[in-house]
Amino acid sequence: MLSALETGLRVLGGLLLAALLVPVSIQVFSRLMPGIDSPEWTEEAARFLLIWTIMIGSMVALRRGSHFAVDMLPRLHPGVALVLDIVTQAIVLVFAAFLLRHGVDFALFARHQTSEIADWPLWIVYVAWPVTGAVWCLFTLEALWRRWRHREELRA
Repeated sequence: MLSALETGLRVLGGLLLAALLVPVSIQVFSRLMPGIDSPEWTEEAARFLLIWTIMIGSMVALRRGSHFAVDMLPRLHPGVALVLDIVTQAIVLVFAAFLLRHGVDFALFARHQTSEIADWPLWIVYVAWPVTGAVWCLFTLEALWRRWRHREELRA
């Protein structure tokens, strides 16, 4: 099930990235052509799309384990490495739960606000935080469960 969620997120992220090209291209084209004013809504559209693209990208990267990591410790015993990995995942889970909990407040705060230029509802952007927190929780719990199930294999 989470593989299907990741696939859906990857497709959605690609579509959002493609959609981001539209307002950015309009901005660039209008700035290069004398006498053509850049539509004001393009900046807000680009910002909204960029935020969602980044959040979705972070969800996919978390599931794939492709965030950057700095390995400053020498080779550790596999059991110690497993414990450190579980502690790291637990820290990510705490942060994800924080993002989910306070992201809901953040989105509720914005439910009656609109953007300054295009008058779009701001909750569309603010809801990205609790959605990201929820998906991070799912993916982190999955990773912890996988490590727990294979703990004997990882210690060998």
